Amino acid sequence: MEPRTTTGPSEVADVVIVGGGAAGCVVAGRLAAGSDREIVLLEAGSVADARRSPMPGGAFAALNDEILHTDVTVPQPELGGRKIAVLTGKALGGGSSVNMLAWFQGDPADYDGWLAAGAEGWGWADVRPVFQRIEHNAAGAGEFHGAGGPMAIDFARDIEPGLLRFVAAGEQVGLPVSHDLNGKDRVGVGLSPTNIRNGARHSVVDGYLTPVAHRPGLSVRGDSPVERILIEDGRATGVRLADGTVIRAREKVVLAAGALKTPKLLMLSGVGPAEHLRAHGIDVVADSPGVGQNLHDHPMVPAVWQVHSGRTLLDAQDEQSQEAYRLLGRGPLSAFPTVAAFFPPADGDGAPEVQGLFYLIGLDGDLQPLDEPAVTVTVALLTPRSRGTLRLASADPAAAPIVDPGYLTDPGDLPRLREGVRRVAELMAAPAARKVSGARVFPAEIASDEALDEWIRQNVQTQWHPCGTCRMGTDPLAVVTPRLAVHGVENLMVADNSVMPAVTRGNTHAPAVLIGERAAEFILGG
Repeated sequence: MEPRTTTGPSEVADVVIVGGGAAGCVVAGRLAAGSDREIVLLEAGSVADARRSPMPGGAFAALNDEILHTDVTVPQPELGGRKIAVLTGKALGGGSSVNMLAWFQGDPADYDGWLAAGAEGWGWADVRPVFQRIEHNAAGAGEFHGAGGPMAIDFARDIEPGLLRFVAAGEQVGLPVSHDLNGKDRVGVGLSPTNIRNGARHSVVDGYLTPVAHRPGLSVRGDSPVERILIEDGRATGVRLADGTVIRAREKVVLAAGALKTPKLLMLSGVGPAEHLRAHGIDVVADSPGVGQNLHDHPMVPAVWQVHSGRTLLDAQDEQSQEAYRLLGRGPLSAFPTVAAFFPPADGDGAPEVQGLFYLIGLDGDLQPLDEPAVTVTVALLTPRSRGTLRLASADPAAAPIVDPGYLTDPGDLPRLREGVRRVAELMAAPAARKVSGARVFPAEIASDEALDEWIRQNVQTQWHPCGTCRMGTDPLAVVTPRLAVHGVENLMVADNSVMPAVTRGNTHAPAVLIGERAAEFILGG
């Protein structure tokens, strides 16, 4: 059953949710299932596009699709003045409808770090049972996992045997082999857990919205960008859409538009750094200097090696593979198989610091597919210290914001990313990897630290994990409370990755679902 959609919004609802991405769909689904509230979920992109990319083996095809928001950073001084495109989902389901299907909870140390930073109730002991509630894990319920939850978690099936050689190569260079990178062994090498069910992408639309599509109180509206939050006497009372439509909220407005769109919308509505707002002629509703601060992401570089043995995703585009997927949901296109390596700090043990994701397809520096058999390893710094900002360019809601992540501006980030590239190169030189892969394609060589640093600066990309711009806490720069309520405005919440004090060690889809779960829990609990 498809989520029910409307051609025109309800003029009044109990809860208005802005943003139909991962967290927004979770909030809407949980509220619809757990209460009789009238809920309007507003998505700037298309509702119909939620299932345009169900085939896991076609995940990379969405990167240039119109179902993505493309924000562009200002020139980054530490990257040779390059501008970086930051892609985020623009369809119902958000990133879960277009991402690479990876499901990483993050490390327990991430959540304990949030707790230490003032996010009471967000330590690992607090969030672990929430992940259990979220998951329908093929491995069954246990200490780290749940069964029967909305989100399907499984390993890819029909895996190309050559991909497993990289697991063996990781073991040869001293990484422990992990049978569950979301379990007790989060440092190591193993298969990436994925959101795949019966050979198809399993998004938050499938897990949270479709089961409640029959609920009369739930209205889902696509192509409905919001331009202002309506705030009267310090209380959020609704939203105004770009077409002028006003939707009032009796109880709450929940912002779930993502780490770039949520702070922009807050500032357009008068919530943000007072001087910045006044400079754009915006009346200040709440002076919140932390709005748009703390922007960060996982900086990533793609390294590429030739493949001389076995099939790659290039081979999987043949007629035989297409037919196998169409008829049975099987074959190489039924999965987006990925080996993941999580490396500990170079100077000792501890939570992982660098992630390598191995894809059996060659990608150039702009992440476009190469026409030769290759394996790409995206090397990402999991614990960046660099921080940037998001600011308004003008008071025009249609104007793009000024996005400045400040990539590699902290002097400690580049050496740690360089070390990660060297450790991946060591793994790719191991005997098991050499049975599959050949000469390095990109970069052509890894020589001195200085040369490698220059290559990194010229090829760093975002891993599309922006976060932190409305971080939770209780200090003067915190934007929301640990219960996700916006400081200084009643009846207004934020429920997306902008509330993270620091990015988690891994892909950020699972934490976004977690944040949506907690937001719904807070609303239902009063």
